Amino acid sequence: MTNEEKNLQRDSQLPEVRRQLLDRIRQDLEQDSDVLAIYLAGSLAKGNADSYSDIDLHTVVKPEKLEGFIADKFGRAGKWGNVLFFEGIAASPVIVSHYDCFVKVDSWYHTADDLKPSIWMKGMKILYDPHSILEPIRQLSEEAVYKITPAEVEFWRTKMLAFIHETYRAARRGEPYYALANLDSVRWLTAYGWYMEMGRHLDSPYQVWSKIEGSRSRLTEDQLERLASWEAGRHPSSILTALESISTEFTRLNKTMSERVGMDDNSEIVSRALALVL
Repeated sequence: MTNEEKNLQRDSQLPEVRRQLLDRIRQDLEQDSDVLAIYLAGSLAKGNADSYSDIDLHTVVKPEKLEGFIADKFGRAGKWGNVLFFEGIAASPVIVSHYDCFVKVDSWYHTADDLKPSIWMKGMKILYDPHSILEPIRQLSEEAVYKITPAEVEFWRTKMLAFIHETYRAARRGEPYYALANLDSVRWLTAYGWYMEMGRHLDSPYQVWSKIEGSRSRLTEDQLERLASWEAGRHPSSILTALESISTEFTRLNKTMSERVGMDDNSEIVSRALALVL
């Protein structure tokens, strides 16, 4: 059996391995009197997980015990399975644990006061809530409706212009890796703009490509094809050609979304900014 075949065989078993790991996590945390509640976020909570989905674990603890949980977060994660390596710094309430079974756990420690109903909490899955801390938050979050705001459009517009300029600078400077990284940000922001135009909340962190492609994407085939067409080679002309093509869609999106939220599209400033590099 080749290494690829071994990996694919392992991958087919990941959902069951992940379930067993989550069972061990719950058994440990639910027996701790300082743990007040536990919930899942992400694809496991929303029911659209695949073999490679991680465990987005949120643990609510007593306020006076939070510091201790953070201090012991590496040791705690080590009790759940064989950790290959960690991501995270000691002072942060977040730790990412990579287990040798190829399952990843993103774990957050909170106090009850940290949690507020929001669009980001929509779809949360409660695992343990003996004090009814989470259920009211879950109910209110389910009622949340995503709606673009002038502030979000302004943030998106200025970020697009900033990354377009930085892509140009890097390309002309002879730094193609940096230029392509910035071009990738421009492409991601365009996809984010499409989600805003559809009135859909993009349920992934800023500039993370998760859920942009694949079965969880809400983009059309045409939009996905356009994203792919905006890939570029290392030569400045290839990079600038991609930028010019994206800029046409950026201009359209800026006008459409500005009208939708009732704000000035700043078309003159946008045109001047684009003309500096294209």
